[in-house]
Amino acid sequence: MSDIDKLWQMQKHTSNYLAIKRAIKELTNKNNIKKISSELKELEKELEELKNNIDKNEKLLIKNNLMLKDYDYRLKKVEKSLYEENITDLKQLSFLDKERKDILKEIEEKETEILFTMDETDRLKKQLEEKKKNTNKIRASYNDAVKEYKSTIEELNKKASQEAREIKKIASTIDEKLYHQFSKLVNTKGSAVVEVIDNRCSGCNMVLPWVLVSKLRESDEIVTCENCQRILYLSRDIRNGNNE
Repeated sequence: MSDIDKLWQMQKHTSNYLAIKRAIKELTNKNNIKKISSELKELEKELEELKNNIDKNEKLLIKNNLMLKDYDYRLKKVEKSLYEENITDLKQLSFLDKERKDILKEIEEKETEILFTMDETDRLKKQLEEKKKNTNKIRASYNDAVKEYKSTIEELNKKASQEAREIKKIASTIDEKLYHQFSKLVNTKGSAVVEVIDNRCSGCNMVLPWVLVSKLRESDEIVTCENCQRILYLSRDIRNGNNE
């Protein structure tokens, strides 16, 4: 295989390699894993807040029920003094009656507060269950996206490695200066070897002098475009006269 054919093969493998690397970069930038992850973190934060609120309410219920028991105990004590003891002092009776009414009011307020807290806790628990279901769906979606992303990236990296091996294999068979020229063109122009199509350089679209095209047809010499300095490649079929 001539140097120009080797360079053409190396260019195809290089183009494939660069295309794969671009695909990996685009996939990394455009993948929705970060979006799903952010959404999942927000849901988990909301779940934690709901759990904390439920925990606070349940502690409040315990505290209020204890207070209610204390009120009941005080009420029974006052009523016993009021109705069972033989108290004749009107002032004391009035005081006990007022105390009884005050305790009854506190009991009523506390029972209302307990009922409200119970309703609120039930509402939060239902909200928590719904949020858990939604979070599980998002988590499953996230896991699937990560799995698919890793699989795709792994496959692309595998293909990139195959192309890199082919490039290295061909590079080892050509002159070091020629490989340096090839690498420099790839780094500066994106491609080093371009095909001649309809007597034009496909790199810059310039019409090539006929003498240059004839030179490409008649030999395997390395010829560059006078305009863009890329290495020109004429297909072997044309060089062999099959398309003349």
